[in-house]
Amino acid sequence: MKVVKTLLIIIGVLAVLLIPKFFCGEPKPDNTQKSGPKGPINVVVYEVSGEALSQNYQLSGSLMANEQIDLKAETQGLVQKIHFTEGSRVAKGQLLIKLNDADFKTQLDKALANKRLREDNAKRNEILLKKEAIAQADYDLSLTELSAIEADIAYLREQIRKTEIRAPFAGTIGLRQISEGAYITPASAITTLQDAANIKVEFSVPEKYASKVKVGDLIQFSVNNSTKTYSAKVYARDAALSAQTRAIGMRAICSNAKGELIPGLFANIQLNFPSEENTHLIPTQSVIPILKGQKVFVVRGDSAVEIKVSTGFRSEDKIEITEGLQAGDQVIVDGIMYVKNGAKVKINKKK
Repeated sequence: MKVVKTLLIIIGVLAVLLIPKFFCGEPKPDNTQKSGPKGPINVVVYEVSGEALSQNYQLSGSLMANEQIDLKAETQGLVQKIHFTEGSRVAKGQLLIKLNDADFKTQLDKALANKRLREDNAKRNEILLKKEAIAQADYDLSLTELSAIEADIAYLREQIRKTEIRAPFAGTIGLRQISEGAYITPASAITTLQDAANIKVEFSVPEKYASKVKVGDLIQFSVNNSTKTYSAKVYARDAALSAQTRAIGMRAICSNAKGELIPGLFANIQLNFPSEENTHLIPTQSVIPILKGQKVFVVRGDSAVEIKVSTGFRSEDKIEITEGLQAGDQVIVDGIMYVKNGAKVKINKKK
């Protein structure tokens, strides 16, 4: 009896589950759900026309001294005398640091005395050679000894020269890092020397505009905390674009006779390119980025047509179209998010 009751319960459960499937049919679709907007899409368009484009591009750079070095010694030694004042102007060749050279001077005096002896010996041997009192080899040896001592003298004078650190060019001395009595080596930092009578402006131009900036062009720039605008002339550019930044490095130079510009300042640079006539400009919001470039939608008849475009100069609200559009094309500006290629559209407004 228990087995029969169990079978009856199972049959009842299956009946409850299967009867609605066979007798109720498939559920009817909900006709109230909408698959999308019906009718043409209202859009706002911008009509392309030939416009004059004044291309101004802003970028950043930095100021550099015309010449700048970290002053260091050629040799090691004890600082005997400092001959400059921090922050002062110095002339080219002016003595800045004197190291102790007593050892070299002593050796030089000894070498000069030996030279006199070698000269006398060479003169005597020359006389004896003429009288055939000595062999040619003896006379040649005396000349060799004289040449050797002259080489020693030249070496010692060069070592004494290295104990004098002189300004390689005229400029302004920075803050010194040593004091008299300090023992320095060629690795020791002494001070800096800058020639800022002319200022260099270093900057990089993106690949897109690299061909528009040439040596000899003038650029305008300003610095922070100043309303004055300065002009600089481009005098050099790198040989190639940087593989990392896809930009080319350039340098311009300007006069700094009044000393208003300080090396290391940040420069706001303005590049003014020649105006171009009949340029096709459209609002920036109408350009849609895609996997391999950019596209826009234009109205042809009563439909939206997708067109791939190439872009150029970009301003705050417009972008130059170099390929893909012609004068008279009506580019969709508003309503783009609802538009697909071939969709029916209705022009609601023209900008």
